[in-house]
Amino acid sequence: MSIAVASSPGKVILFGEHGVHRGVPNVNTAVDLRTFCRVETRTDTRYSFHSAEHHEEGTHADLLAFKAEVDHLRETKQIDAIVALIRRDFYAPGRYVLSHVASRLGPFGLDIEWSSRIPIGSGLGSGAAANSAMVCAVYAALGHTLSQDDLIFLAWQGDAIAHGGYGSSLDSSTCVMGGFLVYTRYPNEDRAIPLSVQPLPLVIGDTCVPHSTNKTNTHIRLWLDENPSRLYVFKAMGFLQPLFLEALESHDLATLGNLMNLHQLLQIKMGVSIPESDQLIEAALSAGAYGAKISGSGGGGIIIALGEAERTADIAAAINAAGGQSYCVQTGAPGTRLEAPDH
Repeated sequence: MSIAVASSPGKVILFGEHGVHRGVPNVNTAVDLRTFCRVETRTDTRYSFHSAEHHEEGTHADLLAFKAEVDHLRETKQIDAIVALIRRDFYAPGRYVLSHVASRLGPFGLDIEWSSRIPIGSGLGSGAAANSAMVCAVYAALGHTLSQDDLIFLAWQGDAIAHGGYGSSLDSSTCVMGGFLVYTRYPNEDRAIPLSVQPLPLVIGDTCVPHSTNKTNTHIRLWLDENPSRLYVFKAMGFLQPLFLEALESHDLATLGNLMNLHQLLQIKMGVSIPESDQLIEAALSAGAYGAKISGSGGGGIIIALGEAERTADIAAAINAAGGQSYCVQTGAPGTRLEAPDH
């Protein structure tokens, strides 16, 4: 028997939500809320998944059959069928990722178990963290190595179907690479460029309202179809993005905060801010944050607030008092990595 343990960080989008598909690079960072995955080899060709109250068992043949099914749905662009599959099947993204590994490495037997501090469905990249940690641990347990690009690609397969068969590799890139990065979608490839900047004193506020990236992405698409002149929102976002990068590189917290506030106004204009998000943002600003905004697709999920390090405890307390769940996090966290087997 062989055992391997790997972990991956959560992620937040600092700037550029919904802009990555419209020519505006995202600025992201990994945070020190981590998901751990423990993988133990078996003597047969079965696999098992364990995570909190969820459990599943299957065979190598099951994995390959599932891959063929989902590949067909993706190739024929049956988005509604993929969305319906994800809604009823908790392990579908992870199983799809593992099916890609199975198609590469051949038959294996594995027991796979996760534990996590990242709240699910909050916009913190819980799926990408779980899948990247799993792939890293599976390859280690089976005695194989893989490149960072391959790890990102395999983990991204889970996000791709979680977002209706498409979606960018933003989450998996940030979770695997860690640190800070600028993420851009080009016509033929996605590109993640690391940034060497100082950590930010950041507080996350979870609205505890489940959100759907598919739903908000559809809302944005229909909103733009209704009136294409609304692209001015993303032109404005693109104008602000270099200013945000400049302030990030100079560690100008006050300017970063003001730019976050302007970004939030654009998100309100898009219609992705809900009253619970607004309430947490106002609480954070009242407690001394320089700026606060939705992080992720919106419609629920999380907000982020930036303030001086000595004010983060007050900001977190204000978020809690306003009905949210706060997390004071370390930004620029390390990416996916192997851990001690007894972790």
